Amino acid sequence: MPQLDIRPVRNKQELEELFYQRWLVLRSPLGMEIGSERDNHEEGALHLIAMCDRKIIASARLRQLSLELGSISYVAVLPEFQNRGIGTKLIKNLIAKAQQKNLKTLRLMSRINAIKFYQKLGFSEQENPFDYLGIPHIFMQLDIQP
Repeated sequence: MPQLDIRPVRNKQELEELFYQRWLVLRSPLGMEIGSERDNHEEGALHLIAMCDRKIIASARLRQLSLELGSISYVAVLPEFQNRGIGTKLIKNLIAKAQQKNLKTLRLMSRINAIKFYQKLGFSEQENPFDYLGIPHIFMQLDIQP
């Protein structure tokens, strides 16, 4: 595989490309329209991308919810690049960024089929599974120390 560059989004064009990549992975397979991959919390969040050959192949978002709590969301790796450690690198990078912000806890909403992925990174299940967008999800949490 060519060189992988994991970094924050640098401009509006990259952000738009991230939204399209996010839609391709997370919303298009559900038959959802373009635009459904965004929410009201994009501004001010840290958008991380994995670039390969000048193409966004993976992305994720970190948002600070309070002085000590952060939220990871929209973790999306193009199918042809899954199971190669790219998602792990993205999450580890976001954990490091959260530590730099002195956050103590990270939480996320995982699809049930991704629980083992997040458990390998230290996240633990919280509460009970629930339905979101017609797919079973569960909240997961990671305690981090700066």
